[in-house]
Amino acid sequence: MSLPPELRVLCFQLSSTPATDLPRLTPILLRHVLRCQIPLSSSAGNGAKADASASSVLIHKLKTQLSTLLNGKSPEGRFTAVVLIKAVVEVGGWEILQGAESWVRGLLSLFGKPDSPAAKELCIMALTKIYCMTQPYQTLVREITTPTLPAFITSCLNLISPKSSSKAVDVPSSLRETIFRSFCMLLPRHTTIYRPFISQIRQAIRPFLAPTSSDNQFVSQLLKESAQHLAVLLHRTAPKSSGGEEWGKAVRGLVQTVHETADHVFRAVIEDWESTASYSGRAVDVNQPLHGGGNAAEDLLPWTGIHSGVERITGLLELLTEYFKSETSTSVAIPLGSVFDMVTRMLSIAVPLLSAESSNGHGTARLHPAIDRDERDGLWSGMPQIYVAALQVINTIAERIEEAFLSISQGSLDQLAWVFPFGKHSPDFRLNAYKLTAKTLFYVGQSFDRAQVGRLSGIIRSCCRDLQIVDPVLSSLGAVDDPGRKGNGRLEGSNHNADTFLRTTIAVPLKETAKPPVVSEAGELLPLLLSHIPQQCLDLSLRSLVERTAVLTHNKGAMLASILNPFVGKNGKAMTSILPHLTREFGNDDMVEILLRPRLPLLPSASTRSSNEGRVKEDSEDEDMDIHTEPGSTEENMPLATTLLQDAATARPGVGPPTDTPDSKHPLPNFAGFGSHEGSLPMPLSMPISAPIPKTNSAPDYLASKNDHADINMDQDEESSGNESVHLTMQLDTDSDSDE
Repeated sequence: MSLPPELRVLCFQLSSTPATDLPRLTPILLRHVLRCQIPLSSSAGNGAKADASASSVLIHKLKTQLSTLLNGKSPEGRFTAVVLIKAVVEVGGWEILQGAESWVRGLLSLFGKPDSPAAKELCIMALTKIYCMTQPYQTLVREITTPTLPAFITSCLNLISPKSSSKAVDVPSSLRETIFRSFCMLLPRHTTIYRPFISQIRQAIRPFLAPTSSDNQFVSQLLKESAQHLAVLLHRTAPKSSGGEEWGKAVRGLVQTVHETADHVFRAVIEDWESTASYSGRAVDVNQPLHGGGNAAEDLLPWTGIHSGVERITGLLELLTEYFKSETSTSVAIPLGSVFDMVTRMLSIAVPLLSAESSNGHGTARLHPAIDRDERDGLWSGMPQIYVAALQVINTIAERIEEAFLSISQGSLDQLAWVFPFGKHSPDFRLNAYKLTAKTLFYVGQSFDRAQVGRLSGIIRSCCRDLQIVDPVLSSLGAVDDPGRKGNGRLEGSNHNADTFLRTTIAVPLKETAKPPVVSEAGELLPLLLSHIPQQCLDLSLRSLVERTAVLTHNKGAMLASILNPFVGKNGKAMTSILPHLTREFGNDDMVEILLRPRLPLLPSASTRSSNEGRVKEDSEDEDMDIHTEPGSTEENMPLATTLLQDAATARPGVGPPTDTPDSKHPLPNFAGFGSHEGSLPMPLSMPISAPIPKTNSAPDYLASKNDHADINMDQDEESSGNESVHLTMQLDTDSDSDE
């Protein structure tokens, strides 16, 4: 094992560079560490003695330098030491971990020093990595993790939960997020160690589970997601096998909280929804300003205003979604009844539609006369967010329970079809609607009747519209329509933009861009509209729209589904197939090739035919060698018998070459008494030959006379060689009877 030069360079740079300049060289030092994997991860006994001795010296020197920088007084040196220690541990593995206890204690002491938040974040990452890597080794867990992990948890909680409330703003959001993600990684591995700190962790993450604009701090999306994930994992710390009960209790309590918040947020609407899970709403004082939360110590922070109320409901629904996304330590019982009862309530609020859309049979919500217009408008503007969060809950449950979603899929799709006109203007709503529709069609789509398919017309048209908008072929390039010009060329008004009169069609090169998520989901739903919906229940206009969208957007799956599921109209005529369009777009595809040529016979190539001919010749030679004659046969008759056998093998259908027919090379006599098939053998192989047989196309006289006594009907085209042997035996018996 030769030592890499990077190890010497690394030790030299750490010893010769001032501590204040080390952060600038950190990327170079990290690159050197990554190239020293072999000496860092190898034991001292491996390799040659000289190399092993030099390697152990340099590695010991590197460890000493890192320990000196970690315990030094320079913040820059400590920062560099934290980064390099994490890299050395990752590269070295067990060989470095077994002596990393001093590094762990040095990293823990860094929390009490006035270092930058970035250095403390890196310290948390390094310690988390060390604790995760020691998990497979019980000895290292006893020596390193168990004694030091409680101190690590206490130090992290002290960073994000200061005693003075005025210092809460000073904690960076990234530091909180790093701590929460560290706890998410370590808590499932060390549940007993985290159990005494559960109450403090709940208190630390409570302000970030469902933040609102009423709070005095900004909460990023990543921080909220990490806090929600950590809140879901807390049930694993329950003693013994009570984790499932804790999970179910938390879900039911969360559903109750959503209902209580909705009682305040939806007070501007007189709801027609009735609970099927025995929930009774509380009376809300409409004369008081809209507010909620903060009634108990374990509740979330209080909120005020309609916008904050919408944010609180959305955050609670997202937290409920996280409960179904994360895995549990034990089996749990999902309260589907109460969850879907709550989701149905969220999707039962009808947003007022535009005048052009109000004629489709959908009613609007009944308004409470005591609520002012500003609060109602705030509710209408926030309902799409609530729709999206509620659909995310359903989609997550469907992904988690898989086939068990069959029992509730029909009701979910009916509720979606009802609420779709109210939220279809939101791309996120359409994205989740397409996901839910695809899952439902996969399970129960084939059982739909005409009425159920008719309720999906809005979703189908919206899916096609989303696909057609982004297709570059369907968008006009460089052409600007003049809205102020009538058919006769006059202008409607006097104020117009002069640039709108310039109608130029310049070919602009289009660059391929990533499709939005809603378009990708619509593309996945489009084939299911043809393959998982009874086509006799689909209107002709919708079928034409789906096929046109599939052709224009080059959706191979939808085009295949259209061909495999043809549409037959009421008059009994089938709709024109789009197979030519599929062939033009995907002519080289294997599946298209199967559709075009489903039963093409196998045609042997020239090499295959030549090999078959050679094999037939070998078989003929073997047959010649196996011929045995009886003692009564004469010597001059043997060549003739051999010639007859060769001719018969050559003329056998499917064996000999197609050009070597009996008529062209070796014409056989027409044995009328034994059958007229050209490929049949004229006589048994062991039958003695007493006289030469003339090679003529007509049968001899003595065979013709015997043929008059044979009552055997032979079919020249349909009889097989096996039947010919039977006829041969019958003819011989007839001949023997006549001779007697």
